Amino acid sequence: MDQRTQHVLSIQLEQGAYRSRLLRALESIGGAYRMMRRDHPISRHVQNDPKHEWIEIGLPLRKDAAHIKKWVLNSGLSMYTDMAPKSIVKRLQLAGINFKSAKNHHSPTVDRPGIKSDYYRRYKVSVFHLKALRAVPVQKGGQISSLFEEPADHQSPLWKRLEKTAVKALYSLGLDLGEVVIFAGEEGNYFVEEIHPTPDDRDAAGVILYAQAINSLLDELDSFSQANPEILIGMDPEFLLFDRMNRKVVPASRYLSRQGEAGCDVLRYRGRKLYPLAELRPSPGREPREVVRHLLHAFKSADRAIPENGLLWQAGGMPQRGFPLGGHLHFSGVPLTAELLRVLDNYLALPVAVIEAETSFRRRPLYGYLGDFRQQAYGGFEYRTLPSFLISPVVTKGVVALAKLIAEHYEQLSLRPLQHEKIVRAFYSGQQNILREAVTPLISDMTETAAYSRYESYIAPFLKAVQSGHTWDESMDIRKLWKM
Repeated sequence: MDQRTQHVLSIQLEQGAYRSRLLRALESIGGAYRMMRRDHPISRHVQNDPKHEWIEIGLPLRKDAAHIKKWVLNSGLSMYTDMAPKSIVKRLQLAGINFKSAKNHHSPTVDRPGIKSDYYRRYKVSVFHLKALRAVPVQKGGQISSLFEEPADHQSPLWKRLEKTAVKALYSLGLDLGEVVIFAGEEGNYFVEEIHPTPDDRDAAGVILYAQAINSLLDELDSFSQANPEILIGMDPEFLLFDRMNRKVVPASRYLSRQGEAGCDVLRYRGRKLYPLAELRPSPGREPREVVRHLLHAFKSADRAIPENGLLWQAGGMPQRGFPLGGHLHFSGVPLTAELLRVLDNYLALPVAVIEAETSFRRRPLYGYLGDFRQQAYGGFEYRTLPSFLISPVVTKGVVALAKLIAEHYEQLSLRPLQHEKIVRAFYSGQQNILREAVTPLISDMTETAAYSRYESYIAPFLKAVQSGHTWDESMDIRKLWKM
């Protein structure tokens, strides 16, 4: 995208007072962005619903604009409003989110003598596109509380936990904006009490925050396209060292430092920080072959540091109970959007889940939940849903090549089987026959992209494995398949 690219946000909202006040707020805060006329469909995976309306916001179109780039937000609103309350609760629970309705909520302190209810605080968290805008303390019934101040420090554990819970809750329901009421406990007990897909139109300050967030997102997208960065793919997959003679995990920190391309990674166990996991941190690359070449270099660094004394190197999702492993992918040169995360969930995490071992599903939903991401200081982001794909070269190469293909063509990949509760449930519970059926049309989509022929040598063997009906073996030593 060059400097003449114009960005337009297409946002689905419920009809009513909030929509009108948001548009007035956009005008009142000034700036160059305006509501635009929409006279065409948004996308083939977006539902049209008379109860909802799409608004489009961007710069007035220029005659010299070489490209109009549309970004779809909140496309799942229609689906959400059609969901039964039990389905909403089930979706949250599948994603590992505790839900207790405010109408029937009983404080966990009732059965815990000596702990006062004041130790629990209730916050209304306003979210727009993967970010919390604010967290306002509220009393039961929704009134603003004067007992506690808003957590102003966005680096505080409280703020981070509130933001993560609220963003995760909305994302799991297909929403990109809204308000989430969270019951926060001192001992890490967080419960979602209420979901409001339409923010409170009576909250003038809140409406202004959403308008400012829309402007900020458009500013970010414009700056991004002017910089025109190249797409890079990186990774930091983990593996375990297992002593087959004594049947126990050997801490990677015994051989590897915390830094470097082959190091050890932290795992919290019963409140303690341990470093049992080995982690490879190869340099990123522009092309899948370059990424794999860097990975092999990191593998060799680990091999030199770890003596051959009967240890098994194990990968996957959870080769040993209590030790979840992740295969985190790093992206730069492509904007982080909720729709990109949904494409990664559907077109990458689903195919991988089809071939995971039964033990791998034990890491979910605490780890490996859909849409798990982390923004990084280098300007990119980390996609954290996958298990450790070091299980074999076929899986690793397929994952890396699909990641690059998705980064280049995610706008064309519009199927969303994970919109359906049946597929979400199968993903978290490991019902792989159901997942395999859901993946078949996704494969057709991917093979029709322009990039597929470039990456076919990596992707085709992986897709063949996905369609084979076989799963990987997490008990084996991964060095055998990597010929180390």
